[in-house]
Amino acid sequence: MLIEIFIAPEGCPSCGKAQRLIQQIVSDYADIEVREVHITEAPDRVVAYGVFSTPFIVIDGEVAFVGVPRERDLRARISG
Repeated sequence: MLIEIFIAPEGCPSCGKAQRLIQQIVSDYADIEVREVHITEAPDRVVAYGVFSTPFIVIDGEVAFVGVPRERDLRARISG
């Protein structure tokens, strides 16, 4: 499973919160790769996903969350 978190380069407290949440829980699951994507480095992908606020989380190519998810919702999405 690939989890991508799209973040603003700096100054986004919600981005930091989402990053910490993901890092905190992914160690509980096998075979998860996490990538942080700065929106300024991938504007074409941001436009393709149609999400213009940060953070947003893409799991296996599909937008799963916009904003900071609740831990239980993220775990449920990862567990399938």
